[in-house]
Amino acid sequence: MAIPTTPPSGFRDFLPDAAAVRAHAAEVIAGVYRSFGFQRIATSAFEDLAVLLGKGGGENEKLIFKVMRRGEQLEKAKAAGEELADMGLRFDLTVPLARYYSKYGSTLPHPFKAFQLGPVWRAERAQKGRFREFWQCDADVIGSDAWHCEVEVISALVTAVTRLGVEHPRVLINDRSLVYALLEQAGVEPDRRLAACVILDKLDKLERGQVLAELTALVGEPAARSLEASLLAEAPDLALLRAAAPAAVDRLEKIVAALRALSAKPESFVLQPSLMRGFDYYTGPVFELHHPSLSSSLGGGGRYDRLTEKFGGQPVPACGGSIGFERLLLILEESGQAPGTSAPDAVVTVFSEELRLPSLQLAARLRAAGLAIDVYPGSGKLKAQFKYADQKKAAHCLVLGPDEAAQGLVKVKEMKTGAEEAVKVDELAARLRR
Repeated sequence: MAIPTTPPSGFRDFLPDAAAVRAHAAEVIAGVYRSFGFQRIATSAFEDLAVLLGKGGGENEKLIFKVMRRGEQLEKAKAAGEELADMGLRFDLTVPLARYYSKYGSTLPHPFKAFQLGPVWRAERAQKGRFREFWQCDADVIGSDAWHCEVEVISALVTAVTRLGVEHPRVLINDRSLVYALLEQAGVEPDRRLAACVILDKLDKLERGQVLAELTALVGEPAARSLEASLLAEAPDLALLRAAAPAAVDRLEKIVAALRALSAKPESFVLQPSLMRGFDYYTGPVFELHHPSLSSSLGGGGRYDRLTEKFGGQPVPACGGSIGFERLLLILEESGQAPGTSAPDAVVTVFSEELRLPSLQLAARLRAAGLAIDVYPGSGKLKAQFKYADQKKAAHCLVLGPDEAAQGLVKVKEMKTGAEEAVKVDELAARLRR
């Protein structure tokens, strides 16, 4: 049987142009995050299972790709009937960040503004815009409970998305403590509140009537009616919300007001009491970015003030957000705005063996001038080398023949038009830039 050449379901290969688009988008996002003062860090793809489990990851903890023990340790685990895995691939970047900060926090600036771009893995069913391996682009502030930290994180995410040419997303904002206060006010028993939150989190997947039916079955009709009037109201009743959780609503109003004051699209920022977010580690404000072309969110995040204490230390206030990179790329591709290219500025041909070194020297000179220059990796007729330049989508093909070399010239061929001209070596970089 032939070995398959297609990657497993939910995993992908990227051809050069697609990889270039991804690299360009990642560079733009990283540049925006740096402009907000976030510093780049990197965490391990693998974590001990003890790190990944029981850290508030909710349903995602059930989707961990586990890694089996090795050698003697595996045999011992089998004999003892113990867990055969001891590590797993990270399912998000927030839990590894909390572990990272718990270890290195004393050597980092305080508060610490961090960003990460990298792959995460979840063993879920693959579908359009949803993969088993995908990238996240996170920005986090650790060590401060100031409300403007949420403003900075949300502003960074929105700026990064719009900098790539995507329509300004609609940003929904809520507070987990407000949700818990309204659940208590409605008379929902403590042991049913988490299940109620899970049901509320289905609002972007199910019809409103279905969500209400599930809530009624869980908490009873009186409580469900109370939640319909508070959490599920078409227009938030601020007086009702403020009565339930005054501190949470005060913080939310400050965040929303600041975001509107800082944005050219103030109407895009909306207080949404029904917004939940799926992770259990959120303790305060939560938010999501929504785009009209997507049925699910483009990104989101929230405050997670108690996550670091899971690692044996003191709780440290923190908030962060993440852009769904694959969904962002899907929007760019479908709108025809995907930036980036793998094409070089020019391909230098190799006219003969005697001119191979001069051709390499010419390429080195142009690279030093800041241009992307490919040298034909072989030998053969110029026709084959021109075809190579065309396949690489190079703007120009450069020919350094014996006559050109003797006169200090290079023949420049425009690949789109086929037009050729001789250019002095000293003027070549400027000519290619034009």
